Formats: sequence, structure tokens, C-alpha cells
Amino acid sequence: MIFRNDNHGVLFEKEIRYHKGCSRKMAAALFLLTADTRLWHQAENHIGTNEIDIAAMKPRRLDAMAYVCYALARDIVTGSKTVALTDLADPSLLSPRYFLVIQTAMLIRGYGLSAANRLLFTEGRNQDELRQE
Repeated sequence: MIFRNDNHGVLFEKEIRYHKGCSRKMAAALFLLTADTRLWHQAENHIGTNEIDIAAMKPRRLDAMAYVCYALARDIVTGSKTVALTDLADPSLLSPRYFLVIQTAMLIRGYGLSAANRLLFTEGRNQDELRQE
């Protein structure tokens, strides 16, 4: 699985163990909401055992990348379509690492955690290369 950083990995793994057996939709939203510490601190009180009350969230003081994670989590949970693919493909908005994090969330949403667990990214290689084993 591709995480934003080590803290993201630790936090997501902790939350997904707590929400064991949750839907792919919830797992993908949790993956995005745990990607940024400030976003997570604002989101964690809106997370139930099997649902996320994303409508009650009013995130503040997020950087652009964290806001994209929030907006995508909202789109996943509610079915809204506020984030356009052209936004995700804009390198001035998203770093390559965040792009990979978002792609991992989409993989979780579509195919589940087991598929995302097989996705590897090796630091030091060309950042455009992904390898699936």
C-alpha cells in the first residue's frame, strides 16, 4: 500500500483494525482522512463504527492537498462529484506522492484492501513507476 508518510501508515493501520470489516467505501475514506494529521484531528470525532458523518465535518486551515483528500473522501461517502479528474492530473495541485495516495484510495474503493496491499512503490526508483506483485 502507498502511504503519504510513515505516520499515515501507522494511523491508517490503527483505524482500519478498529473498523475491521468495514465497507470498501469507508476504508477508502479513512485512508484519505488519515493522510493528513490536521485533517484527521478534525475528522476523527465524526467517525462511527461503520459510518462517517462527513456532512458534519467543517474542516479548517487545510493545505490544498489535505483539502483534496477531504473533498475526495466526501465524494466517496456521499456519491457527490466535486473533484474532477483534471484536478487530480494537475501537477501544480498534487505532488506525485499525493497522486499515488489518491490512486491507492481509489483502488481500495473499487477493489478492496487486499488489492491495495499488493501495490508497492519503491523509493529511489523513477517516481512514475509502479509495480504490482
